[in-house]
This record gives sequence, C-alpha cells and structure tokens, in this order.
Amino acid sequence: MIRTFSNEDRDETIDKMEEATYDLLVIGGGVTGAGIALDACIRGLKTLLVDQQDFASGASKNWSNLFHSEIQHMNHLEMKMYNDLFKQRLILKENAPHLIKQTELILPTYKTGLFTKSFRSKLLDRLTEMAFKEKRKHITKKELAKLEPALLLKHAKHASLYKEFLIDESRLAIDLLKESVKRGLIALNYMKVESFLYEDDKISGALVVDQNKNEVHKVAAKHVVNASGTLIDSLRVQDRSLSNIVIDSVEDYFFTVPRSRLPVHHAMYIETEQHQLVSLVPYRQSIIVGHSVKKQSERTSNQELLDLLNRTFREHLLGEDDIEASWIVKRPYPIDKKKKHHEYKRQEWIESPSGLLSVVCGQHTYYRSVAEQVVDQICKQLHQKRNCQTDTVTISGGYVGGLDDFLFYKKKRTEEGLQYGLTEYEANQLIDRYGSNIGQLYVRLRTFGKQAKMFGLSPAIFAELLYCIEEESILSPVDFLVQRTGYLYMDKALTLAVKEPIFRYMRDRLNWTEEQEIRFREKLESEITQAYGNVM
Repeated sequence: MIRTFSNEDRDETIDKMEEATYDLLVIGGGVTGAGIALDACIRGLKTLLVDQQDFASGASKNWSNLFHSEIQHMNHLEMKMYNDLFKQRLILKENAPHLIKQTELILPTYKTGLFTKSFRSKLLDRLTEMAFKEKRKHITKKELAKLEPALLLKHAKHASLYKEFLIDESRLAIDLLKESVKRGLIALNYMKVESFLYEDDKISGALVVDQNKNEVHKVAAKHVVNASGTLIDSLRVQDRSLSNIVIDSVEDYFFTVPRSRLPVHHAMYIETEQHQLVSLVPYRQSIIVGHSVKKQSERTSNQELLDLLNRTFREHLLGEDDIEASWIVKRPYPIDKKKKHHEYKRQEWIESPSGLLSVVCGQHTYYRSVAEQVVDQICKQLHQKRNCQTDTVTISGGYVGGLDDFLFYKKKRTEEGLQYGLTEYEANQLIDRYGSNIGQLYVRLRTFGKQAKMFGLSPAIFAELLYCIEEESILSPVDFLVQRTGYLYMDKALTLAVKEPIFRYMRDRLNWTEEQEIRFREKLESEITQAYGNVM
C-alpha cells in the first residue's frame, strides 16, 4: 500500500528537506500554519513546514469548537470582521463539510454578555446576511422546557435558539496538511527550530533539530513564517525582533461528563456568578464543559463548575467522580503594550527587520483569510503575481459534494461499513473524522481486519491505527489517541483498553530504540495522568 504522509519515510523526507532551497519555511503545524502552507503550495511556492511537537498539538487541539465561542469575545462589535467570519464559515462548510457539524445552540437570557440585548443580536443577524434558516429564534419558557427537560427554568426563563456549527479544529489542521502534502508540501512533526540563519542581516533559513533522533539539520529558505502559536515570541526573541506587540494567551479549560449523567440535548451557554460564560457541548457519548480565562485568578474550579451544573439542571447530582477527562488548550492572541489596557487584537502578522513573518490567528474559522494576506505578502516580495485560490479548494476528506450532499454520502458509506462488521456508531464516527478518506480505512479493514485480534485490537481501531501511521504521520501513541482521534479525552474506557496494544504495535512496527520507547512511554503516562488523574 502506497504511503503518502508517513513517518516510516522520515529519514528519506529529512534527506530531501536538506537538499532543497525553499521559497517558504512555515514553523507551526496548527490550523494557521497548515492554512498558510496550503495557500503557498497552491500558488506554486516550494514550501516546508515543521513543528517541534506533533501537528495540531497547540491551540488547534480542539474537536468541538463552537462557532459562537469565537464571536462571544467580539464585544467591541467589529461588524466587518464579524461579517467576514461568517463568509469564511460558509467557505469552510463547502471545502471541509465532514468537519462541520450542524447543531442548535441555546443562549439563555443573562444580565450581561454579548447575547443578552435583543437589539444587538438582531443587528448582528442583519449585518452578517445570515440565511433565513440560520436566524435566531426566540423561544418561550414552555418551548425551552420541551427542548431541555432537565434545565431548571428559574435559571433561564427565556432564550434564543441559533443554528450552530461545531468545528473539529484538530482534524482541520491534519486535513489541511494532507491536502498540502498532496500538492507538494514537505511536513515534519517533532522538528524544532533551534536557531535562524542569516545572509546580509536577512533571514535565510534555520537550523532544525529532529526531536526523534536529536540530530541537527540545516534548512535554506527565502522566507520564514512563524506560526508557532504560544511559542511565537520565543522565536522572535531569537530573531531579536520583539516589539510592543507581544503574544499573550487565553486558557480554555475543558472536562467531560457522560451524557447519562448530564442529559443535555443542545449546545448551550450558562453563566457563573462572576458572569463568565460556560459552554456545554454534546459530543459523541459525552458532554464537554468548557470556559475560557485570560488570567489564572479568573479560573472557575471544576468543583465550582459542577456546583453550577447542579444548580442549573435537575435530577442528577454531579460530583468529581463524574468527570471522565480534563484538559487545557492555550490560544495565543497579540496585545499592544503601548495601547491603553494592552489592547487585544484578534489577529496579527508582524514582519521583523530580518524578514521573519510572525502570524497569529485569533479565530481559526478565519484561518483562510489570514493565510491569504500572508502569502500575498510573500508573493509580492518574490515578485510573483499569483492569486489566492483556496476559497474553491476542497480539503482532504471533503470530497463529498459539499455540506448539502454529506448526509447522503454518510448514509451510503455507513451502510458499507455495516457490511465490514462495523456498528452504525463506529461507522458514523469514522466517516465524521475522515470524510471521503473513509474508503482507505475500509480497504485496510477488509485487508487486515482479521489480524487485529493478534494485536489485541478491534478491527475498526486497528484499521484506523494503520491509516494514521501510513497517511497521517503519527510517531507516538499520543499522536493517535489525542491529535488524530481525540479518544484519550472523549472515550476513557476505550483508551485504557487499547493504549498498551497500540504502544506495542507502534514500538515493533516503527522499530523504536530503547530511548524512544522510554520517551514515548513517559509521554503516554503523562497525558493519561493529566487527563484522568493517577489511574496507571
């Protein structure tokens, strides 16, 4: 079976990396960096992308980002950007329909917050030219009781109902990279930029360290983009180009509880006593509870959130034992230290005197527009007139005919999965994750499914593992269980059952050294301990 994006070919890929001079070196394999790489490849630029960790392991490590979670921070009501955000969402719905899940969002009436004043919501609806079916709907107390029977109505007597979209940002980053590799990108995870190279005070490449073998390699590049998220300023320090614009971060805290313990049927926001919004997102067999803070002192503890849930919903009294997994995502955002109150800026790209372009994208729905601006600038400096085409480019896994045809595609492919012995839930989950690439998993399921028991895995998990090794460049079990599938956070029982068989299979297949085995074991145990507590 031909491998197109596999770390089994890592040595050959590194050799190829050192032989070329690149038009563009992108540092960072999240949604922002991957989007820039795709735009550059489509315009014909010879592009290399490296990440010091796994791809999508930073701010893009999010499997169910609410579209409204991006606009809730826009309290300055920047209408032009809000409108652009909706336009980018429409493009994303067509280019990656498997990663956009339509649902409904309930916004109860609060005393403070973006969605409390009806005139403001109506104004936003009008300015964004939303389709009629996506208009908000005011729901009465009686209607709310039917939609969410467990909700204690004394806490939310009225609400608005929106059409909402969940965006799988982790998979978006991976599929952007896969599409880019298909178009000529060389992408390497666990490749750290140690220092920059210069000619006549202009950046001309970098020294990169292969974290897997601790080997140093030289990369020549005409332009370098720093899209390393919360690590952006550390590279700007190396470049000696730190300025009044610096990178701070918002911390998103999440935990999951079983749906059986918290019977919520719609995505919704509830409010803490400190007027912080807490999101509840039904996802697979869990409810994801999340909230964002800019300062650690503002964080609401898990116990306080559980108390809030117990005051908000009837029937089930939740305790710490009901939390299945918890994790933190840090999202970078630029601030201007010269401005009053260190003014928050939603996205920014900063060019240093050496030519280093540092890029932050505050909302990942907006990634394509940010990438277009950055690559426009690079093409201008290269004296190349090549227009952006990514608005019409389907992303890997999205070849299903657009969002309107995805449900029909999913139904057809689910029926096919049943013939291979999958349950309907397993088939649906795989199709949602891999989209039109599901055929490649089915080939592996048909060819190697009978071997799965030899390795202590189900046919579905084994086929998925094979695909991620051969087509999604995983190097360790954590890459598979976190960035590629989200199993570690979304399915605790499954993770604890398969972690050892997956570890053994990857160790033997990828011929780990003793040092690599120890390192990957420590990484796996660390991730599990952080997510579940001490269960090893």
